[in-house]
Amino acid sequence: MTGAPVRVLSIRVVTAAALIAGATLAACVEDPLALDSANAPGETAQTRDFTLKVSDVPTWRDTTYTGFALPNEARFDIVSNGSKLGARVLGRLNVPDTINTFADTLPVDVFDSLDVRFQIDTVRSEFSAFPVTLKMIELTSPFDADSVTWLETGLGPAWMTPGGDLGVVIGSVEITGMSDSLIMTPDLPADSLLKAWQDTDGENGYALVLEGPEARINVQQVQFRYDALLQGRTRPVSREQVSIPRTFITDPVQPPSGMALRIGGLPASRFYVDFDLPAQIGGIPLVGSTINHAELDFEPLPPPAEPFALERPLASRIMTLLADPFVFGAKTPIGSSPLRFTPLDPDSLSGGRMIRLDITLLVVSAVRNGDLNIRIGLRGVPDAQALGFWEFGSEESPPELRPRLRIVLTPPPVFPVP
Repeated sequence: MTGAPVRVLSIRVVTAAALIAGATLAACVEDPLALDSANAPGETAQTRDFTLKVSDVPTWRDTTYTGFALPNEARFDIVSNGSKLGARVLGRLNVPDTINTFADTLPVDVFDSLDVRFQIDTVRSEFSAFPVTLKMIELTSPFDADSVTWLETGLGPAWMTPGGDLGVVIGSVEITGMSDSLIMTPDLPADSLLKAWQDTDGENGYALVLEGPEARINVQQVQFRYDALLQGRTRPVSREQVSIPRTFITDPVQPPSGMALRIGGLPASRFYVDFDLPAQIGGIPLVGSTINHAELDFEPLPPPAEPFALERPLASRIMTLLADPFVFGAKTPIGSSPLRFTPLDPDSLSGGRMIRLDITLLVVSAVRNGDLNIRIGLRGVPDAQALGFWEFGSEESPPELRPRLRIVLTPPPVFPVP
C-alpha cells in the first residue's frame, strides 16, 4: 500500500518534465515550412525565356552537304514515265554455272524455265490510267551502278540515248490494276538468255521501262526464279535469285543545294550548324544558371518543285559532330544521337510550321563543362528514304527566315550581405 503513491508521483513528474521540454524546444525551433519566403535568405530567381537571332549569337555558321546515299543504296526503286519524272531501274543477274545440291555441286546443263517476279509498293505507286506495260529490256552499253545517271553510264562515255541504250526486249507484263506483285515470263528462251548472262556476268544489264499512260511504280524487289537441269540429273532444280546490284536513274536530276538548309532526297542531304553560346543573355551569365530548355528553330521554305516535293513524313534526327564541318566538309565524323527523332511532316511544313530541335542536353553539358561551342547536324534516318526533300532558312536567308536560338533559364540565386 505504501508503494503506490510513490509510483503515481514519479509518473506525474516525468510527464511534466516532458511537457516543459517540448514547450522549450518549440520555442527555439520553428517549422521551416511555415517560414515566410520573403524573409528567407537569398533573392528569388525568376525564370526567363530568351529568343536570339542569328545575329545575336557570337558565332554562327550553317551549311548543307549532300552525297550520303546513292540510288543503288536507296530503300526504294522508281520506274516512271511521268511528264515531270522519268525513271528507270537498271540491274544485272550473275547467273551461276554450278549449283549446290544436298550431296554435291554440279554444273548446269540446261536452264529449263524462267520467270521474273516484281514486288511492288502499292502505297507509293501511282497510275493515271490502265493498262500500263512494264518492260524488261537489254542494255547495249554497260554501266557502273555506283555512278550511273540518266545521261552518263558512269564508265566514261555518255549514253547514246538518255536513260540508257536499249536493245532487245527480254519480256513484258501488262499492269491492269493495283497489285503488290507482278510476274513476267521472258519472251526470249530461258536457256539462251541465262547462258549468255552466265558467260558475261549479266552482260550489259537490263532496264525496266514503263510504257502507256503516265505511271510511277515503286519496285521493292526484282527476283528471278528458274529451273536448272544439272549434269547427270533428270529432274530440274528450282532456284531463286535477287538481281544485284540494282539502281535507278531519274530525269531530271535533283537540283543542287544552294544557300538554304536541306534535308532528305537523293543523293541525300544533311545540314550542319556550328555556333558559340553567348556568355551572357540579357545580362544573365549562362554559366551558373539553370538551363530549363534550349532549342533551335528553323523556318521552312516553300515546298520544292515536283517531283522533289516531300510526299510523306521524313524521319530525322539530330547528331553531334566530332570535328569542324567547315574544315572536314561532308566527311566530318559524327557522334552519337542522344536526342529524339524529329519527324518532318510535309503538310505542317507547307503550312509554315517551323521545326524545333531540342538541344537542351547539349547546352546543359556545354555550360557545365565551360565549353560553349555547339556543333550539330540534322540527317534523315535512314538516309535515302525518299526522293523528295525539304529546305529551311539559313544565315543567308532574309531576316524573318533565319534560324533562331531559344533558351529558357533560371539565373543563379543572389545572397546579399546584410
